Amino acid sequence: MSEGFDVNRYWLERGQNYIAENFPQEFHRLQEKFLIEILKASRIPMDRILEIGCGFGRITKLLAEAFPDSRIAALDLSREQLENARKYCGENSNISFHQYDLYSKAPFPGTEYDLVIAIEVFLHHPRPVVRGFLQRLAGVARHIVNIDWSEDWPWKTPEHVWVHDYSSLYAEAGLRSATFVLPQKVDGLQQKLFIAARQLSPALIHLEQQLRAPEAKPTADKQPLPEVARWPQLLQLAIRDIKKSIPAGATLILVNDDQWGNEERALGGYRIFPFLERDGQYWGPPADDRTALRELARLRQAGATHIVFAWSSFWWLEHYSGFHQHLRSACELVLENERLVIFRLRS
Repeated sequence: MSEGFDVNRYWLERGQNYIAENFPQEFHRLQEKFLIEILKASRIPMDRILEIGCGFGRITKLLAEAFPDSRIAALDLSREQLENARKYCGENSNISFHQYDLYSKAPFPGTEYDLVIAIEVFLHHPRPVVRGFLQRLAGVARHIVNIDWSEDWPWKTPEHVWVHDYSSLYAEAGLRSATFVLPQKVDGLQQKLFIAARQLSPALIHLEQQLRAPEAKPTADKQPLPEVARWPQLLQLAIRDIKKSIPAGATLILVNDDQWGNEERALGGYRIFPFLERDGQYWGPPADDRTALRELARLRQAGATHIVFAWSSFWWLEHYSGFHQHLRSACELVLENERLVIFRLRS
C-alpha cells in the first residue's frame, strides 16, 4: 500500500456504488453467525452499541435483529452508504444513522456505549491511525469488537488494505483483548474476532480459554458452547481422531462440504479426495444416491480406503439415505462420535 494513499477519498468514491460483498455469501453467513454467538456467549451488555463503518448495513441489521432491545448508532463516511443502510435495515426502529469521519476527531454521537463494533473496517487504515482510533473509542465504550484479517498475506496487499497485529494494537492502547479464530478460511486466509476492554470479565476469559483448549468441558455454571463457536475445538479433535483411526499414508475421501480449509496441511501424510471431486477439487454435493454411489466406486478404484464424514456434513447421512444404507451394510464402521463418522471401504 502507498503511504500517501487517501483512505477517505477511496471510500467516498467506492461508497457511491458499493452494495455487495466480494466474498462468498456462505462465508459471510458463517461470519455473522460466529459473531452473534460469540457476543451472546461473552455476556457483554448490549444496551448501547456504536458501529463504525456500517456500509450498506449488513452487520447493522444483524445486530438490530439479534439484540432488539439495544440502541444502535451506525456511523459511516459515505452519505450514499448511509442511505443504502437505511433502506436495507428497513423498519428496525432501534437504529440511528450518522455521517462521521474518523479522521476528523469530532465527538462521537454519544459518550457511553457498552460496545463499539467494527467489522472489516480497521484493516483499511494504517497502524498509527488504528491505534489512535482505539484510544479514542476506549474513551466512550466499555468493549471494542472487531473482525479483520490478522496474518500476513502471501501476496501484495492492495492500496486500501493493511494487515495488523490487533492484540498488540490493543495492548498499545492500554486494553486487554480476547481472540477468537473464525472457523473457515477464504483464499487460504483466516479472520479473527477480537474483544477488548480495560478489564476483561471472568466470563469472557473463560470463553476464550474454552475455545483454545480442545478438551475443555463446560462447568456446572457455564453453558455449552454453540457449534460455530466450538468449530476450532471440534476441528482439532477431528484431525486427531482421523490420525488415530486411519493408518498414516492411506487415501481417504473427506466429506466436509469444503469447510475445513486446511486439511491438506493438517493431515499431511494422507492422500485426500474431496467429495464430490473433479481434478482434485471439491465439486459440490451429489445430485442423488446413485451419483454418490458411482463416485464412491470411482474413488475406491483410485485407491481410497476410507470415507470420513465431518460433523458439519452429517446431513448427508439423512439426505442420501440410500448411500448411507450402503455404507452401513457394505463397509466397516471405524468410528462414530459427535465429530466424525468413518467407514473403511471393503474391496
